Amino acid sequence: MNINTAETLNTLARLKDPGKRKELALGITELCLAQPLAPRTEPVAGELLVTLSSKTDDETKTTIATKLANCDWAPHAAIRFFAFEPIEIGAIIIKKSERLTVKDMVELAETGTTEHRRHLAMRPNICLAVTKTLAKPGEAVVLRALANNDTAEISEDTLGICMTVARDHPKLREALARRHDLSTEYATQLCIMLPENWREELYRRFGLDKDKVENLTVKAALGATPDDVDKAAAKTVADAAEAGKLTGQYALDAAKRGDQAVFDHAIAHLCGVKASQWRVALAMSGVKAAAMACQAAHLDRTAYPIIHKALQRAGRMHQTLEGDAMAAAANVFRMYGAEKAAKVLRQMGTRA
Repeated sequence: MNINTAETLNTLARLKDPGKRKELALGITELCLAQPLAPRTEPVAGELLVTLSSKTDDETKTTIATKLANCDWAPHAAIRFFAFEPIEIGAIIIKKSERLTVKDMVELAETGTTEHRRHLAMRPNICLAVTKTLAKPGEAVVLRALANNDTAEISEDTLGICMTVARDHPKLREALARRHDLSTEYATQLCIMLPENWREELYRRFGLDKDKVENLTVKAALGATPDDVDKAAAKTVADAAEAGKLTGQYALDAAKRGDQAVFDHAIAHLCGVKASQWRVALAMSGVKAAAMACQAAHLDRTAYPIIHKALQRAGRMHQTLEGDAMAAAANVFRMYGAEKAAKVLRQMGTRA
């Protein structure tokens, strides 16, 4: 392949027939695939493909990218070009091509779209320089892909970003919990943010001190509401009770508008428990505690999904309302009356 680069690129720049450009691009692609190119020829072939492909249709780009992605000696310039194309094309290269360099991947993580970063986060054996750059924007969907990639090298700083974002994203918490390279400190933090069905697994896998984790969970639950906010909420609810306005609907309205402190005092009052007991019960046994509270407060079971989602939005309920969570809540409504539910809820909050 003996080509005068400048002369050839000049000619191609004047070539306006889409069919001929496509034919040439596919032809050069086949030449590149046939055998490894000489060191002087490889960059020339790459430049030709970039020039031709930049003005061709997406279908042709997809065809060329698919062919080059599996080629160990594909022209680097072409590989780079296709990786930065819209994700439908870029993903083909990002997933498979061994010709992408660390420098390419870092730049892609910096300047690509969220979808480019998500696909890059799923790539096997990505190094620290890449994962660090991917994590910087703090995008939950990217961090989740990174956490699920057990071949990716992840630094303590990157895990720190993951842990911060995970507070508002249950699926990211679960992805992190499946990793085996967490430090004891991060595994402990994660335990506090996970529902009880995950905790036992983390206790076993990371050798965590169960009492320590539970004490930290209780401490976090009791310290989450500032004293002035808590006192004001307690007074608001006491006044509502004295005026005969404290009902299940009153508590439900507080939950819906996101007034967690008022909701806590209202639901606790209706259940005949202390607000601190309710908070500890919720922190230790989310779904079960919330369902018990609905029963004890004489709320209709149709109120449960509203309360569950409100608690989830506030970062206090760590399970999504599906599968096991729905089954556990339904089980409480089936098996417990109001009086028994209040008693159990009080027992669940005994650490308060």
